[in-house]
Amino acid sequence: MTRAKAALNMMMMSFIAIGTVTLVWVLWGASMSTSNTDNFFQIFANPFSHFGLHNFTDPADLLHVGYAATFAIITVALISGAIADRAKFSAWTLFTPIWATLVYAPLAYMVWGGGLFSATGWFGQTFAPVIDFAGGTVVHINAGVAGLILVLIIGNRKGFGKDPNHRPHNVPLVMLGAAILWFGWFGFNAGAAANVQQAGLIWINTLVAPAAAMLGWLVVERIRDGHPTSLGAASGVVAGLVAITPACANVSRSARSPSVSQPASPRPLLSA
Repeated sequence: MTRAKAALNMMMMSFIAIGTVTLVWVLWGASMSTSNTDNFFQIFANPFSHFGLHNFTDPADLLHVGYAATFAIITVALISGAIADRAKFSAWTLFTPIWATLVYAPLAYMVWGGGLFSATGWFGQTFAPVIDFAGGTVVHINAGVAGLILVLIIGNRKGFGKDPNHRPHNVPLVMLGAAILWFGWFGFNAGAAANVQQAGLIWINTLVAPAAAMLGWLVVERIRDGHPTSLGAASGVVAGLVAITPACANVSRSARSPSVSQPASPRPLLSA
């Protein structure tokens, strides 16, 4: 959806996030966010207790670290879309490890790692634990707030709203990307399921929500603009996926409560 001259740069911004965030996660991010160690006021765990995955010998723990790393990577990559055409690549490269360390890892610990907002944390016990099975808070709201702050600091692109060249340069790629996202989201949501029954409920919710959101978006476009658009279809799919992510294991197939008992956090603490 960017201009043609910015397309390669946007791809590279996501690629560099894979490199920087992966190293951060393996070195200290996993220890900060999910390790069962001493913590700083339930905000983040000790980053040096398992530095570089020290003492991690259980294959289940290593699998968990790799799975959790993909969430950290995609969260950072999501932010890049908010600053298309307006950020130096060198500045972005420096921003990614800093933000993953200071913002993502602490919030992941507070929600999923037994921290402040979890069922065992102060907020969760005093009020109620945050319901976020697969990233509605830790990933989407987190990246959205970061993107909004960066936009307010950096400002609009030059000529935005006036220059016709700001139109999406390749709509078919947008459609292809939305289709790949939809397919990948089944793993994104259902990957943390505790059993087959839970995975089935998550899978159905991840199928139905974006389908309904896409149709709803197209109906609104038809009423408002007189015709539906391919960009509207892609936007509806992504909106539905984002909306169902935090409650994908909680939304039932009917008006009755789900038959599957849902944990406050799908990600167990590391056993090392």
